[in-house]
Amino acid sequence: MNNPHLVAEELTKIVNHTRVFLSMPYIQGITPFCMERAGVRSFTDASGLERRDGFFKLNEAGLSPLDHGNLYGDAVFEGIRIDDRRVLMLREHLDRWLESARKLELVFPYTREELAEIIVSLSQIAIGPDGTRAYLRPVLTRGIGNLGVNPAKCIAPTLYIVCSTISLYPKSRYEHGIDVTVSRKIRRNGPAQLDPNIKTNNYLNNVLALLETRAKGSLETIMLTDRGYVAEATADNIFVAEQLGDKKLLKVPAARYALIGLTRNFVIDTAKKLGFEVIEDDQMLISDFIGPTREVFITGTACGLMPVTHIDGLATASERPLTASIQALMNTRASDSRLSFRIDDSAQALTDYLAESGCFD
Repeated sequence: MNNPHLVAEELTKIVNHTRVFLSMPYIQGITPFCMERAGVRSFTDASGLERRDGFFKLNEAGLSPLDHGNLYGDAVFEGIRIDDRRVLMLREHLDRWLESARKLELVFPYTREELAEIIVSLSQIAIGPDGTRAYLRPVLTRGIGNLGVNPAKCIAPTLYIVCSTISLYPKSRYEHGIDVTVSRKIRRNGPAQLDPNIKTNNYLNNVLALLETRAKGSLETIMLTDRGYVAEATADNIFVAEQLGDKKLLKVPAARYALIGLTRNFVIDTAKKLGFEVIEDDQMLISDFIGPTREVFITGTACGLMPVTHIDGLATASERPLTASIQALMNTRASDSRLSFRIDDSAQALTDYLAESGCFD
């Protein structure tokens, strides 16, 4: 179990460099008091409702207890990384956020360009003139509504973006790797239950898998499909690389039960450029990841690329030259203007960046 005092201590460390952008319709007597403070902007949105927005410190921001994102997980989100003052794959994250919202029939109160401008402004405020790294969590909820799961009860969406830090794994683990465990009782939702490619705030399936395996002390958990094939980790995609004679092979579970992660896409694209044969397989077994020649790693926006040393106590490759070649190209993302946007660049530069085609088009 976590030590609550240590958790509280860690939380206090993020206070000075965490800021929140908050936007919601104004309903007198219901909208939180923070939306009435000086400096909050009031305007009429496209629906004719009064909407208010502003930038806040952590202890200033507030969401309504009637927000359906909190009550029912009726919301969509993204996780975006900032390295060297550059927002990695901003354009692609915005497009995935917009697509998730479309699938849930949520309507953004801002344009794509306005969302990008808000993210850049928030990043500048949060990390200041000298900061270099941060993590963004943009969220769009169904918004304030009366009790009851029916989305028709909500008046209009709430939007908030947190700019802070995140550290899923200790730094030393990036060199030595982590052990992972397999959840066998809790299985990954299929698309008929909850499409894994709608990035919603409903992560209870993943939480239950972590609860099942937490007694084993591993830092991540692998989830299986209902048929027992590997889907993904609870917060990451999983890969296995292997040298077979002159052929370099990279295999990854197919996306039917897994989020098509942007880092996943980057790794696939990078591996192809490095001469790997890349196979997306919807029938991968745990045994396909085990053995002294199989380099296993997980990927995600927050974790980057993390080697996996053991799965349920069974060893993977101890030497990882193939993984290292992919990691080397991943480390160049922040210096690639096609893959990232520098938060200190001009408004016109942001417009030009957004107009370019995506990284994987």
